[in-house]
Amino acid sequence: INAEYMGKVFSAPFFSRTRFQMAYHSSFNNEPLQSACGFMLCPFRTSVRGPAPPFTGPPNAKDIIDETLYFFRANVMFRNFDFRGNADRTLCYLTLYVCACLKKVEKVTSKLDAQRQLQAYALENFNIPGDANFVLGSFFPAPSNPSEAECCRAYLRQIREEVSRRVVERCFTEAGPNKWWLCFSKKRFMNKAL
Repeated sequence: INAEYMGKVFSAPFFSRTRFQMAYHSSFNNEPLQSACGFMLCPFRTSVRGPAPPFTGPPNAKDIIDETLYFFRANVMFRNFDFRGNADRTLCYLTLYVCACLKKVEKVTSKLDAQRQLQAYALENFNIPGDANFVLGSFFPAPSNPSEAECCRAYLRQIREEVSRRVVERCFTEAGPNKWWLCFSKKRFMNKAL
């Protein structure tokens, strides 16, 4: 076979690397929801108080946290992520947060210890868009006023607490840690870490 012919075949669009790098995106991108600092304030099921709108979907429907956990093991493999809306920004931040949660509990052996560590981690001070140390600063706009910054901080605090609860439920049983989840603690989504 001619080497020039093979070069043309393998440079065709079918074999291009970008064709196979399709990350999963949020289904909330087309919803008319409020945004703060580039984060779409997506509804989710929770008992934690905060500015998130209540989830009104059917009982078996996925909220933004369910989507994040459902797509996590596939999305965490990607170094690039194409944002199709503000809900994708929320999904991206939550994916990074789940990575950080897994890193925090990778050496923990009991569910109770994991709950304590992740609850404390969720309540720690964290950066928001506009802060100098915010990891995804180039992807998020800075807050336009202090009330938008406070709304963003309150939403992220609320969603971090709920994600921490659900990560513990997925990653730990009464028997111990789930190795099929904790093996992703070494992965870095978009080559970034919170």
